[in-house]
Amino acid sequence: MKRSTIILLSFLAALVVAVTIVVLRADRTAENIVSERLTQLADEQHLSLSWSDLRIRLMHGTVRVDSLQVGLATADSLTGDTTFIALSMPRLDIGRIHWLPLLRHRIARIDRVRLTNAAVELTKLKDHTALSVDSLSLAAYDLSYNLTDSTFAYNDSVYQIDLGPLRYTSPDSLFAATVGHLSTQDAGSIVISNIAGGNTDRKEEHAMRMGKQEVTWARFNLSELRTSPVNIIRMALSGEVAIDSVALNGPLTDIYYDAHFPPKEPYPLPQESLAAIKMPLRIGQFNASLGKLHIGMTFDGKHSGALDLRSINARIANITNAPDSTMRTALTMRMGEKGKAHINTAMQINKRGTFTYSAELHELRGSDLAGLTEPMLGVNLTCNFHNITTRCKGDRETMNGTFCMLYDSLSIHVNDHGPMDQLSRFAWAVNAFAPIMLYNRNPRGDREEPKSFDVSATHDPMLPFPAYFLGVINDGMLQTILPFGMGKGMMNKQKPKQKKE
Repeated sequence: MKRSTIILLSFLAALVVAVTIVVLRADRTAENIVSERLTQLADEQHLSLSWSDLRIRLMHGTVRVDSLQVGLATADSLTGDTTFIALSMPRLDIGRIHWLPLLRHRIARIDRVRLTNAAVELTKLKDHTALSVDSLSLAAYDLSYNLTDSTFAYNDSVYQIDLGPLRYTSPDSLFAATVGHLSTQDAGSIVISNIAGGNTDRKEEHAMRMGKQEVTWARFNLSELRTSPVNIIRMALSGEVAIDSVALNGPLTDIYYDAHFPPKEPYPLPQESLAAIKMPLRIGQFNASLGKLHIGMTFDGKHSGALDLRSINARIANITNAPDSTMRTALTMRMGEKGKAHINTAMQINKRGTFTYSAELHELRGSDLAGLTEPMLGVNLTCNFHNITTRCKGDRETMNGTFCMLYDSLSIHVNDHGPMDQLSRFAWAVNAFAPIMLYNRNPRGDREEPKSFDVSATHDPMLPFPAYFLGVINDGMLQTILPFGMGKGMMNKQKPKQKKE
């Protein structure tokens, strides 16, 4: 081998060794600079920050942090409460960082940021709210940050989020919920599965625990909630909720309405609740499918009734807080063995809270309502309800419309020792005269036309909104079964409930 060749190879080897040393030292120098800057930033922002290993590879443009621990405490200036946030990440990967745009234009371009199996805990010092996530994985792609004007940009169509299980506890510890899994793929559908939760105390004690007021106790078990393709990052940065469609499926929901204490605040109309939301909201369509809904209620705290609904399908179109918009609801469900109900509403988001309401019920038997009428009223009801139809218009003050009920074989028997003392005291009179006084069918004769009636209801803001709807149905039923117009306006003559001292 020629001497010149040996000298050239030796020079190249020495150059490779020198470059390697420089690169390795550059990596170590960069790691030291970043470590010092992170420590300084943590001190400035009052963060608890630690990691086990920080690796920077300048040639590859990658950064890896192992066992990253972040602790943050924020104080609310209005409530004075302090929120503690703890984030634990086994590994954070950043790469590839493109150095040429950074050196030329001071723009940091990064192909991907990914964290895997992170744990998050959030707690509040005063009200004891608790939120925890055991496993959070996040991947975002095509990120850039302009150091000159502090502008952050990202590819909002490509990201991945995967977390679960998630646990939440309310400040009073009377409500808890768990989410088995949440995931999204390439900014596509958000899928949340195995959602369970509800009130943690006994339903019979909830009104007392909440401060002697009218309350609704609930527990639920939902199998899945799924959205149309939506971008969580974009919504978080814009402060606006905009989703084309949401679908919810669940096998069982249990609701218990306790009204033996008066409410402390008036109930808002659904439109008013939407209009009160400050964040811009638009959900194009919400579809819910429930296998079974168990509804219990009590008006005296001692006797309670229940009603089971099955195969519930609800569709709500245009859930929004935009003024002069219309939200439409369509609901179908089964009651008893053959009964089926259809309910449709259209609510305007305006100052008057105007709405239209229609309901149809087919093939319901009086025995299907025994779970409510017997334990709560002490009344045994026998009847075949073939068709009930009502159509109304209303606002936040009054509702008016028409009502028609086709039925036969109506029979009412009041128990001598029922839960309602005043009704039980005159049970003998009701049982004796009811067959004579009440119309037991409509149409009332074989050749007669079915009777329809004008109905109305007055809105009591101290009662929940479904009671407003039921007001016109009760008005129509009383007019249908009572003779001589005795039932007209009977429901509206009842005074609103007064608060107990």
